[in-house]
Amino acid sequence: MNAYQRTTRATGLNRLSRRHLILGAGAVTAGSVLAPYGLLGVSTARAADDDQYDALLATWVNLLTGGDFDGSDPDFGAVVDRLDDGVASSIELIDRSADRPGVFTDMPFIEDGTLEGSSRIPLTLSRLQQMATAMRTPGSRFKGDPDVLADVLAGMDTTNRLIFHAGRDEFGNWYHWEISGPNALMNTCALVYEHVPAEALQRYIETVDHFIPDPHYQYIDERRKLSTGSNRMWLCEAVAIRGIVGRNEERITRARDGLTDVFVYVNGGDGLYRDGSYLFHAGIPYTGSYGVSFVNRFSNQLVLYAGSPWDIGSAEREFAFNAVDLMLAPVVYDNQLLDCIRGRSISRSAGDHGGGHHVSEIVLRLAQAADDDTAARWRAMVKGWIERDTYDDPLGDASIQRLALFKELLADGSVQPAPEPVNHKLFAQMARAIHRRDGWAYAIAMCSARVGRYEVASGRENVKGWHTGEGMTYLYNADNGQFMDGFWPTVDPYRLPGITVDTRRLEEMVGVRSRPDSRWVGGSVLNDEFAAVGMELNAMESSLRAKKSWFCLDDRVVALGAGITGGGGHIAEAVADAHVNAGNKADDNFGSDNRLLVKKGSQNVTREAYFAFDLTDLPSEVVKASLHVYAQVQDSGGNETDIDAHGVLDSWDESTLTWNTKPDTGPRLGSARVDEHRRWRVIDVTSHVLEELAAGNDRVSLALKQDPPDGSGLSVWVASTEYSSYAYDPYLYLTLTEPTETVETVVENRNLHADGTNTLTVDGERQPTTQGWSARFDGARWAHLEGVGGYLFPGGATLHALREERTGSWQDIGNGDPDPITRRYLTLWFDHGADPDAASYAYVLLPGVSAERTAEIAADPGTEIVTNAGDAQVVRVPRLGVTAANFWRAGTERKITVEQPCSVMISERAGTLTVAVSDPTHLQDSLSIELEHAGYRDWTGDDTVTVDDTQPAIRLRVDTSDADGRTHQATFRRS
Repeated sequence: MNAYQRTTRATGLNRLSRRHLILGAGAVTAGSVLAPYGLLGVSTARAADDDQYDALLATWVNLLTGGDFDGSDPDFGAVVDRLDDGVASSIELIDRSADRPGVFTDMPFIEDGTLEGSSRIPLTLSRLQQMATAMRTPGSRFKGDPDVLADVLAGMDTTNRLIFHAGRDEFGNWYHWEISGPNALMNTCALVYEHVPAEALQRYIETVDHFIPDPHYQYIDERRKLSTGSNRMWLCEAVAIRGIVGRNEERITRARDGLTDVFVYVNGGDGLYRDGSYLFHAGIPYTGSYGVSFVNRFSNQLVLYAGSPWDIGSAEREFAFNAVDLMLAPVVYDNQLLDCIRGRSISRSAGDHGGGHHVSEIVLRLAQAADDDTAARWRAMVKGWIERDTYDDPLGDASIQRLALFKELLADGSVQPAPEPVNHKLFAQMARAIHRRDGWAYAIAMCSARVGRYEVASGRENVKGWHTGEGMTYLYNADNGQFMDGFWPTVDPYRLPGITVDTRRLEEMVGVRSRPDSRWVGGSVLNDEFAAVGMELNAMESSLRAKKSWFCLDDRVVALGAGITGGGGHIAEAVADAHVNAGNKADDNFGSDNRLLVKKGSQNVTREAYFAFDLTDLPSEVVKASLHVYAQVQDSGGNETDIDAHGVLDSWDESTLTWNTKPDTGPRLGSARVDEHRRWRVIDVTSHVLEELAAGNDRVSLALKQDPPDGSGLSVWVASTEYSSYAYDPYLYLTLTEPTETVETVVENRNLHADGTNTLTVDGERQPTTQGWSARFDGARWAHLEGVGGYLFPGGATLHALREERTGSWQDIGNGDPDPITRRYLTLWFDHGADPDAASYAYVLLPGVSAERTAEIAADPGTEIVTNAGDAQVVRVPRLGVTAANFWRAGTERKITVEQPCSVMISERAGTLTVAVSDPTHLQDSLSIELEHAGYRDWTGDDTVTVDDTQPAIRLRVDTSDADGRTHQATFRRS
């Protein structure tokens, strides 16, 4: 019996009202008092003098526990059993020694300044919260248990006295001290409120006041800054509960007021954008993590304040409700929260389905406070998600709160599951595109000067995520577990679907949070149905450059690549680096500094940086060399300047180098422009490297200086080899005569799960299913993979194919389980060789199409590739009347002339012409387009569109000064 059958047949289903579900079974009104839920003897009598605090506390406790439920229902019983098993395990680990160094034997508190040390605070408090939850949960064998109560109270006291108390400094991760620690501590206080001694409660309150003096800000040291997004929500929540248990109106009010200024759309930085993008941690797409948390914490605080003097206003409610349709719904497909917007969370085994379940719970909770029409629409949407989840049981790991919501929905016969919509959603602000058709969806993950490649945090989470933001594509279809079933621990991180990649091996965490210099990233969307998506690829730690486009159509995606140049190089990281300072620091050595400084200024602030590289044992001769440094302007006098590279002519030592001992340098080799953003800067230094190698010098040195034409320069900060464990070391990128790596474009890398033998057919011939099989197909015209669909290669292509079993573990990519996982993969790719020069590719993806139909379409594609070049990529689909073009620079293609780089889509049929235009660079104030289409006179369009003429051609201008990359549309008619 599956989850849905269990739900509909359950005899004890607790059919709860909407009000009951959102406020919890113990929701109270002003004037009621929280009952002790069967706990034994209150250690400190605390008579409530304000019923409003009791009402808030009761509401919060019910949110934490799920309130009342039918204990005879086996699904609820299973949840309680899981809770009890966790509590029993925690109890066994309690250290009961008199001078214990921590609450649990496996987590003694340590003050070694590490992330591990600080993480033990919230981990300890979370276990105590779980124990306190069991004491308040009907049916738990620990309900009202005085021994568990004593352990919880003693555990909070130990944690507070030993490490987590007012007046102390933070170490490790600030998040543990200011968010996860305070929230777990206050939640536990709320759950055992009647039993916490007054003196102890005061200490716990003072702890929260110390680490969160004001929830509008994060960091209690010199880093103090305004908190944003989900961080603000968490900080406000902790302070709100502190205000409730401490009976402090001012603290509750400050927490409530802290919500107001994050419930606004942002135009930059962290937060929710008007197009539904959610960026966090300096430009990482994070809808599926911090964005979900943002809405989730709001939904809980909406419940908490409902009906109280602190009730949340209509503007904030409207903003949060809009976030469901704008931000959350577009990134869930068949109960999978798409991995392309989950950031480092892809390294966690809970996977996309765990995220989908979480979003479903949030939407159902908010639906209870929405108007009837919105609630009905959301409930139908969620029911469709849940019922189409064929891989994971949505009820299997549900909490009591989630289980109640899901079971009530699934048992409600009046709610018909809504199908997935057919549309295209382009999140221009976070460089993500999602194309939905009947039976499949296709997501594209990109990066730009505005959007980071990937992130690593919490120790080692996502340490191999290098290329996940460099054009990776995700095909979602009936294989509901494609990216959930061990994909991330086992997939080849250098052969992610869709990417064009320099296959040179990278160290873990290289390029974390880095951004390329690419500006043209995004595209245009026609009638919310079709799209032209593109990215200018500037590969990480490589000379590889390319123009990539995806034209998302009715039954297919046309993928084009052009201008593929460079890559396949050799990396030589700096073996020594230091800067020197003139004037009163001319004798000082800065060889151990983690930041190198470069500036031409007054005598005391003139600085130069020096780097040395060991080029012994190179695999072959060097052809080209470029210096790569991670740098930014850090000067109050401006935000953009140049740095110049010079060859160093004499030897030097990092530990003794000073201004007075610095070696001589040669003429300027080249320059790089640096702005206020931290990113990689590249300077060609080929001539000096070749001269040094020809002279027999294997240790090659370079210097960075400034020589501004007028006056002083600006101070430039450069990461040194001591800067970070995230591998921002300066390096030389060397192109060799006989490279060891190549450049590839990955057409497909499909997870065939543990024992898949899906048939691959190439040009009508079935290929072997033997593991380890590989082949090269010259002039391949089409291929088909059983269970996935077809692939066309217009004009023929040299296609490489591989079947392999790959083994890895969640620990390999993060902090998860070390147990090995083995999965089978079928990979298709093009090999562009090493250091290609203007190479290209073209393929068409036909999801869900049979092999027979693939062959038919290959013979009559119905799609014309007009041009595939570094200036423009254009396709035409006569049967749809659609022309789609990505112009990388001004030019003319297929009756379209543009005066600026832009993306254009045109649909012409039945006397109507619709044009969609965008500025993917986000830099231009306006776009000018001419369309050689005659006979159109009447038009309507966005208020950003101005039509200068319709005869003999359509000439229009688009105001793109808002710099958000969105699509602007106009429609023309013949009469």
